[in-house]
Amino acid sequence: MELIAGGKSDLSIRELAEEADLPKSVVHRLISTLEGERYVQKNSGKPGYRLGTKLWWLGCAAVQGLEIKEVARPHLEDLALKTNELVVLAVLDGREVVYLDKVDCPQAVRAYIPIGGRAPAYCISTGKVILAYRRDDEVMKIASSMKKFTSNTVIRMESFKRHLAEIRRRGYSVNFGEWHEDVGGVASAIRDGKGYVVAAIGVTVPIHRLTKINIDRLSRLAMQAAAAVSEELGYGGSQKGASIG
Repeated sequence: MELIAGGKSDLSIRELAEEADLPKSVVHRLISTLEGERYVQKNSGKPGYRLGTKLWWLGCAAVQGLEIKEVARPHLEDLALKTNELVVLAVLDGREVVYLDKVDCPQAVRAYIPIGGRAPAYCISTGKVILAYRRDDEVMKIASSMKKFTSNTVIRMESFKRHLAEIRRRGYSVNFGEWHEDVGGVASAIRDGKGYVVAAIGVTVPIHRLTKINIDRLSRLAMQAAAAVSEELGYGGSQKGASIG
């Protein structure tokens, strides 16, 4: 891909193999895979390959991720100060969420999540609030590999879809020990200027601190923080019931 991007878009597979100092069979297999995944495309009417539009999408997503992290940071710090709990910023990557940023909790008993860490999207609060605004086919694909981690993990498709509908209705999600039984949390979605859910802000707590009163307080504060980030990204609507895309 670097060769093609660097001006070698008119080279045949044999010529690409020579440039990359790789066997032709290996390059042919790589090109076939990249073409199948829409990372490269055959040139029309001449030899060679050009970069596919999927790379443009990935580049935009990467830039957007950096922008979200920069915009969200002061709001994460403010939310951590107000809640005295671990606060995280997460995005969806396939079937998992990836944690872009966090502010740790100063309390002696606390949850821990590393920046760059991953978690199954369907059983944590940040993942669920993002999935609530994804298309049914995307949710079905993720749900096809759901498994129980604790007795609270929801894995039946109909129950999960009702759960996502409830998240859309109220504007936040709750994790009652669905991945690790001793850890829970709440989260609210971040939207870009077009209203698409692109990330989530979550508050992660030891399960014994996830009381009803605390859920009400944490969810309200998380929604306020997510709304503030969304507004800075150009979104002007409500945190509830945004369109699915």
